[in-house]
Amino acid sequence: MDGPTLFHLHFNTPDVESAAERLEREGLPCTRRFGTVRGESRSFGPEDDVPDEFRFKLQVHRRGNVDITLAPGKRPRIDHLGLRSSDFDGTLERARARGSSVRQNSRRTFVMTPWAFRVELHPRADEDRGAAERSESDDTVYRIEDALLSVPDAGAVRTYFDAVFGAVPGLAIESGEEIWLESFTVATDRKQRRIDVAELLGA
Repeated sequence: MDGPTLFHLHFNTPDVESAAERLEREGLPCTRRFGTVRGESRSFGPEDDVPDEFRFKLQVHRRGNVDITLAPGKRPRIDHLGLRSSDFDGTLERARARGSSVRQNSRRTFVMTPWAFRVELHPRADEDRGAAERSESDDTVYRIEDALLSVPDAGAVRTYFDAVFGAVPGLAIESGEEIWLESFTVATDRKQRRIDVAELLGA
């Protein structure tokens, strides 16, 4: 059975605009902005006219199999990461068996780990749609590689990930003082660009 795919990173930052500009330079355009208009949830594409009453919540930068969310926050942090799995139901069963709560709605499923960070889980079938997001002039599939996650108890987190999700290619877990994503690489078959997260978020 194929291992899970790391495809999604959700960050909070006081400077969404600067982080968005960096992602766009790396070939990851903003594809959707989410928020509310007079209390109603709304979303807008990059070419849409946005009403003055729009209250911004977050924006998504998506290309191929890379999906990065930027949301305002008082300090730079990683909110959660997302995996696609060919063993979606089995993963949830294993998470529950280890005492983790699972929160689901019509759009998303979260596994709440014991270390105060969440993992968003999607079925592998979603990856086919991501890979299909190509333009006629660009058949390159973007993907996340070499993501480095720092956590206070790396050994326990690695054991948990292996037991619940399986080995995640492209994700390394090391010891650190707090939960933080050090860096990740946006990769294609033609190029690889490493992104330092502290630099990206202005930490």
